Amino acid sequence: MSDDLACRVDRHALPSLLETVRQEGNEIMIFVGNRGCVQIFTGALEKLAPMRGWLNISILLLPCICAEESVDEVWGDPQADFGRTRHQRRMFAKDGTQIAQLYGQRSEGHPEQTQWRQQVDRLTREGQPA
Repeated sequence: MSDDLACRVDRHALPSLLETVRQEGNEIMIFVGNRGCVQIFTGALEKLAPMRGWLNISILLLPCICAEESVDEVWGDPQADFGRTRHQRRMFAKDGTQIAQLYGQRSEGHPEQTQWRQQVDRLTREGQPA
C-alpha cells in the first residue's frame, strides 16, 4: 500500500488482523465514539470471539463488541503525527458514520510499532489479491 494515500481495504479481513494482533501479543488502541463520547481501549487483545454476527474483543477485561454486518467499509489511511506517519484502520457503517479507529499502541511523539505496521500492511486493497 502507498504510504501517502487512503485506500479501501477488505472489510472481511479485519477479524484476521485482530486475531494476528492477539496471537502476536502487541498492544493496540481502539477508539469507539459518537458525537458526545469516545471510549479508548488500549492494550493487548486478551480475547477475540466471533459469535453469531458479533465480534467480541476484550482488552484488559473490557469488552468491545461489534456487529460485523454493521461494518460496511474499512479504510487504511496514513496520518502525519509529529513528523512521523502512523497507520490506522477506520471502520464505517453504510451511512458513512465512523464506527471505530484502530492504531498500534504508542506514546505521543514516539514512532508507531513496526509490528503493527507489518500487520496492517497484510490487509489488501479491496479487490486485490493478497
